Amino acid sequence: MILVTGATGRIGHVLVKELNKKYGRVKVFVREKSNLKPLEGCNCEYVYGDILDLESLRKAVEGVDTLFHLAAHINISFYDKKKTLNTNVNGTKNVLKVCMEEGINLIYTSSIHALSTSDYVITENSKLCTDTEEKRGIYDQSKSLAIKEVLSAMEKGLKTIILIPTGVIGPYDFRPSSFGLGVIQSVKIGLSSTLEGKYDYVDVRDVVSGIVTAFDLKKYGEMYMLSGHLLDMKTYIEYLREFSGTPKLKPLALVKKSVAIFLGYILGFFSKKSAITPYSVATLHSNSNISHGKATRELGYNPRDLKESLYDQYVWFKENGYI
Repeated sequence: MILVTGATGRIGHVLVKELNKKYGRVKVFVREKSNLKPLEGCNCEYVYGDILDLESLRKAVEGVDTLFHLAAHINISFYDKKKTLNTNVNGTKNVLKVCMEEGINLIYTSSIHALSTSDYVITENSKLCTDTEEKRGIYDQSKSLAIKEVLSAMEKGLKTIILIPTGVIGPYDFRPSSFGLGVIQSVKIGLSSTLEGKYDYVDVRDVVSGIVTAFDLKKYGEMYMLSGHLLDMKTYIEYLREFSGTPKLKPLALVKKSVAIFLGYILGFFSKKSAITPYSVATLHSNSNISHGKATRELGYNPRDLKESLYDQYVWFKENGYI
């Protein structure tokens, strides 16, 4: 039996649907007040608890041989630093503890933000950001500390596969994600301006394909970068203009980094949900030269064109009343 944490999240519910297709019914570990809408139609056994509650985790893993751990607190704001560290680090420690106790295999999905950007090309061999002098946000620190714990457990004999996606885009964005909020906000203000910068983005469906393929092939002891392609923000708005049929009556205004950071401080101060924060601006200007060469060679990983992903996300938002 498979157990999935973070099953209602950006990647989690898409993963559950794929696991249903290949392996049938799965257990999902959710909180009592979780919004289960993303899992509608899935073949699930719901187990209620919290990764910070060790006893509820122990009950959840009864009869489980493989645990897909995706639960995390994604945070690009100034707020909830303790919650971010507690969920991402201590929650992962609890997952590792029960896996070690019960001999359960672990498929762990981390984040590109755990890794240092100091290498010209970021790969599975790049350092963790907490092992460098880089000044990084609390989310980056938490994911780096968590992956250290996973690597330590792997060295002690835990059968583990680590997957590292970059910025996730594409359809089925229920909450929506930070990127999704940006899409919605951009459309609502008329697609007249955007920030300077670029980043590596990948379709949620390709991330799930990479995770499941690594599991199918039993690539225990390995780490795989699940990156996609570079998308600059000017092209991003041009795509959205094309999808929405917005007339190109006005030239696109690009907000420079210094202005965007100032704007991020203001917007981030007033709202935890702002898509523009100093963190998100810094990310758009960080090293985004990220290679998925290993995943392509060993998993046959081949991420789709980002225009398709963005179109599908835009259409999904339209069809579901977000824009």
